[in-house]
Order: sequence, then structure tokens, then C-alpha cells
Amino acid sequence: MQQYTDLTRELFFENNNVKRFKTLVSMSTVKLGLNIPLGVE
Repeated sequence: MQQYTDLTRELFFENNNVKRFKTLVSMSTVKLGLNIPLGVE
């Protein structure tokens, strides 16, 4: 997390072109791939 904190400070807090940003963190694995089940076989 320290690397992420350093990166956000460098890219967002020190950049006047960024007005705001939002971070969403997931601590559990819900989906492991890009497959979308269509229900058609």
C-alpha cells in the first residue's frame, strides 16, 4: 500500500490538472477472468 500511496501523491496530489479522484479497493477475489456466462450452450 505504501507504493500506491506514493504513486497517488505523485500523480494526483501534486498535479493541478486533477481536481479529484476516488479509489476503490477490493480485499476479496470475486471474479478471476473476463468470461461472461451467456446461458447459451
